Amino acid sequence: MADLLDNMVFSGFLLIAAGCTLALQSDIGVLDTPLPTEVVKNAPGYAWIGGTVGFFYVLSNILAVPRLGVGTSLALFVCAQVITACIIDNWGLVGMEVRPYTTWRILASIGAVFCVVVITRY
Repeated sequence: MADLLDNMVFSGFLLIAAGCTLALQSDIGVLDTPLPTEVVKNAPGYAWIGGTVGFFYVLSNILAVPRLGVGTSLALFVCAQVITACIIDNWGLVGMEVRPYTTWRILASIGAVFCVVVITRY
């Protein structure tokens, strides 16, 4: 799609929009799910962060893959997600149950960083 449009960012936007449209049509049309009007109005502020984070995640991938390669980009993003998840667990952010960032989790995070270094260099 990026080659056809000659624009990586816009092609990423189109692909995400198409996926969201299909998911919404499937949810409402096939599963007969009602639209959650009151639930959406009363959602906490952090519930809206997901869309913004998702946008920047897709944009980062679009920009990183041509420069770093698929393997390095994927390793970086997975490593960042694992460490971020451990931080969210440690402090119970966004309503999650607190799970301490134990020595084993710290060692696993360091191991993930080491894997990224190996994938990047070799």
